[in-house]
Amino acid sequence: MHPLPSSYRDNTGFVFEQGGKIYRFIHTAYANDYDLLMQSGLNDELVAKGWMVPHTEIKDWEEFDLPSGKILLPEQLPFISYPYEWSFSMWQDAALLTLGVAIASLNKGMSLKDATPFNVQFFRDGPIFIDTLSFEAYHENKPWVAYRQFCECFLGPLLLMQYCHPESHKLFAVYPNGIPLNVLVSLLPKKTRWRLDVYLHIYLQARLTKKGNRKNPAVTHFSKKKLLLLLEGLTRLVTKLGVKKMCSAWENYYSDTILGGDYLEKKTTLVRSFLEDIEFERIIDLGANEGLFSLLLQDSAKNIIALDADEQCIDALYNKIKSEKIRNILPLVINLVTPSPAIGWNNSERDSITGRLKADLVMALALVHHLAIANNIPLLMIADWLKPMGKYLLVEFIPKEDEKVQLLLQNREDIFVDYTLPAFKSEFSRHYDILKEETVANTQRVLFLMKNK
Repeated sequence: MHPLPSSYRDNTGFVFEQGGKIYRFIHTAYANDYDLLMQSGLNDELVAKGWMVPHTEIKDWEEFDLPSGKILLPEQLPFISYPYEWSFSMWQDAALLTLGVAIASLNKGMSLKDATPFNVQFFRDGPIFIDTLSFEAYHENKPWVAYRQFCECFLGPLLLMQYCHPESHKLFAVYPNGIPLNVLVSLLPKKTRWRLDVYLHIYLQARLTKKGNRKNPAVTHFSKKKLLLLLEGLTRLVTKLGVKKMCSAWENYYSDTILGGDYLEKKTTLVRSFLEDIEFERIIDLGANEGLFSLLLQDSAKNIIALDADEQCIDALYNKIKSEKIRNILPLVINLVTPSPAIGWNNSERDSITGRLKADLVMALALVHHLAIANNIPLLMIADWLKPMGKYLLVEFIPKEDEKVQLLLQNREDIFVDYTLPAFKSEFSRHYDILKEETVANTQRVLFLMKNK
């Protein structure tokens, strides 16, 4: 039995897959801390609040080739996302969850020893903690061992997103173990130095780290009361953070088009009619914008992954999902032209987004012209890319005469002689059978339903 590529760091256990299910193995070395987690009531409290993924203990070991210990079967998550794919509000909620779990742990005589965003996933309508091995017995006067990790992994990216740019979260793909404090100090604007809470948690820590190679550091006594004050102060700081509102080319995409609401109404009706005769549970919505069609199909699918490059659109969709308690849509910030790569040890620790995208139905509405015209990607390459994602494809072809394509062409030479409807149908027919084809009323836009060959 081998751990998953992302589960090699912890010597007290690992995560593995068998029979299409994800399990967690716990070594006997972690037995005391695990027993405390369960017997203190901490696990039950976190699960009851929806803060931690529930699990059951496996009693029948016959099918597992493992040493003595425990095997847990956690509730299975439909999709694994990574922090550099989250919007600002998702980061903020993940940080607040981590601090809430740390405070709850302390109140039950335990300490949260890890504060990495990779221990958080988004499930149903919010974040959930997934690492059962992140808890240890609390020892009096011991400082929070994960404090610096929290500042580099959560607070730093959030501050960069507030003060520098909303897409600064992508830097986390370069520093998946946390953005180093000296890097944070060099990137943050000077005015943040005069903000006391930021100075204490970032600048002061960076100074102390620089001097932290003393041979005989003084012993620091950190009472439980002081530790709670630290966690509560971080909670207040994170809660106050906000992201700058920036001009987005894709906000109000549908309402701003001269095609107007009539086009949208007709397209919505067409989408519904195209899908009524096929069966699907999982949907990938590529170029989802603010999630109009994901929201349209929320009652028709078990799980929907909505992807868009625009951070503000995805943030708006996430906040709508959260406020309306929509439990089956996961929005992610993904630039489809430069998608999340496979990273980490041997490029296998974190899988690429392309490798994770599998569904019954893939939607690519008002997308192909952006890939083909704005990014020079040939139609055949687009079809090759879409093919492995799912059984059915709902795709829209927008011709050159359309206002949106003309906007893409207005400041460049039209070199796209192969961007035509016959060429589109020819290239996609290499991989798909065309089940339905219809022009959206009063436009030249054509909607297709295709089935993977």
